Amino acid sequence: MTTVTASPGVGNRTAVADPGLPAGHVNIADRVLQKTAERAAADIIGVDAKSVRVEIVAARDTAAVRVSTPFPVPRLDDTEAVRAATPVLEAATAAQSEIRSRLAHLFGREISRVDLTISGATLPQRKRVL
Repeated sequence: MTTVTASPGVGNRTAVADPGLPAGHVNIADRVLQKTAERAAADIIGVDAKSVRVEIVAARDTAAVRVSTPFPVPRLDDTEAVRAATPVLEAATAAQSEIRSRLAHLFGREISRVDLTISGATLPQRKRVL
């Protein structure tokens, strides 16, 4: 039987694996969860992961996440892009919801809330075409 337990600051989630697996524990450090959340948020929002800051506050079976990040906006001299852009509040709300569901999937626990603070504006990342 294998027991999976999160590290001390993350709560006490325990799962038991199939009897055919070797016994043991898996501990995930808080730093790993933080970096995973930063990368996921950056990917969803469309900014560089280095500019995203995440704080995770965990309880027994849930976690609350605080994300601080610049937000991508179109170049203001590109009137066509400005007209086509989703309003920032609407885009931020959608990003909040997607961050919540992706982190719940990645962490295997409920994310009770995601607080998103927009710390500035940035031009969207350009995706490479291979």
